[in-house]
Amino acid sequence: MKKTGLLLFVVMLGAVLFGESTPRQVSAQPEILTAKLINAIRLLNTHEVSYKHENGRYADRDQMLALLRLKGLLSKSPIDLESPQPYELTITTTSDGMHYQMTLQRPSDMNDKSTWCKTAAFSDDRGVIFLGQAIDCEAAPR
Repeated sequence: MKKTGLLLFVVMLGAVLFGESTPRQVSAQPEILTAKLINAIRLLNTHEVSYKHENGRYADRDQMLALLRLKGLLSKSPIDLESPQPYELTITTTSDGMHYQMTLQRPSDMNDKSTWCKTAAFSDDRGVIFLGQAIDCEAAPR
């Protein structure tokens, strides 16, 4: 009887500890893993270079999505680039098309602090990928 009670206690303690260590999802929208954000930006950077080689300028968001759709590459992205919910994709180019900046970030609601600390990915025509969060947020797991 003592062994059964001890075993039951250990199982319940393990369940409680496991439940506390499992990250809770704050909102109903799924989180996109940081690695997927990075790989999506990497795919976009690669095809920006190809687009510039073929067209003499970098592509904005609509042009890039059209290129990826035409080449059947949207399915190669680790996230849905046309609708990366709950994130948003922004690609802007300078007026001469010689530079671009892109972001994959989750919109923030000023009335909901839980939306402020989501990791975002950034890049530009240098091809360097940056990860960022709002100031005063705990560091995101890598």
